[in-house]
Amino acid sequence: MHIFFRLALVLIFLAALSAAAMYIEIPYNINTKGLIMPVREWHLDRLSDGTILNTKKNNLTNSISYYSVLEFQRGDHARFIMNEKILSGRRINEGDTIGHIKSYEEERRLLTLMSELEKQKKLLQVSLSGEKQEEIDAAREKLILAEKEYETQKKIVARMEILHETGVIADEAWELALNDYLVKEQNMIIARSAMEVVSTGAKPEEQELIRANINSYQQQIRQTEDRIDAFNIRAPFSGTIIRQQGNSPDIESIIRVADMNRMIVTLPVDLYQLAYIENGNPVNLKLNSRRRNYRAKVIDVDNTVQFMDQRQNIFITAIVEDEPHRFLPNMLVQAEIVCGKVSARDFIKRMFKVVFEN
Repeated sequence: MHIFFRLALVLIFLAALSAAAMYIEIPYNINTKGLIMPVREWHLDRLSDGTILNTKKNNLTNSISYYSVLEFQRGDHARFIMNEKILSGRRINEGDTIGHIKSYEEERRLLTLMSELEKQKKLLQVSLSGEKQEEIDAAREKLILAEKEYETQKKIVARMEILHETGVIADEAWELALNDYLVKEQNMIIARSAMEVVSTGAKPEEQELIRANINSYQQQIRQTEDRIDAFNIRAPFSGTIIRQQGNSPDIESIIRVADMNRMIVTLPVDLYQLAYIENGNPVNLKLNSRRRNYRAKVIDVDNTVQFMDQRQNIFITAIVEDEPHRFLPNMLVQAEIVCGKVSARDFIKRMFKVVFEN
């Protein structure tokens, strides 16, 4: 009887504990390690073939927000001239000139295009204004002479016409005078046409061709100037110069800049823990063995699984909210993702799941 009494007490205790487990809440946190990165980075690199890569990366979205390649023609003796004053400091401001590339081929091309443009402009000016003044004067004198000869012959023909009708002048003399009149008239017409040509210049279709050439050269000049201006490398945003030893054998880093005012941390968690994490969850960060925690907040969750140590992981991104300047790029930190409070029963279930999943 005594044994049954004890068993009953144990059962009552377990039942009470099970019932209490529904109401007792216990904080549930996920512990992991995270990698610190700046939200924005800017890299200026030189490849082995001399190509300059200009890259701006957004680590928040893990995407390249800007990318450009500066290539040079074969045989172009290009030089990159660095602004040494920039490198001697620790920070740069948006719009600061980092350096510029001097391309002799592009500068030669610009000079050639400008020279051709000036030739076309002068050609159009001559076309619009006509020939040289001495040529215009000569054509005018020919026209005046032709008009005088025509008027004189016209009067002669008018007098001879009356005489021819009365039979005083033979038919042959009349025909000769009439032919001479027609020749003088034709000479006058030719002289007028010649005067018009030298006075008004080229034909309209020829002038349109010259204008088209001018527009083409102007467009090529703008494109060349834009390309030369792109050789002036300017900082896309304010930030801190990253100093890091060691380079890839295929890439030589010219300068790297990070916006240290905004830092993020990427946190790997087991796939099954994804159900307990959502945007806005607080994250406690700890540097080395320091007791102090720094605040962060979950802002993004990947939708792709990655394998780490033969385990399925999902990466979480959190923004650092507390003194981001204390963190450095590529720093490894201890992290605790705060997932809220759960009932004691759910807490025990999750603990069992952690044991079995591991």
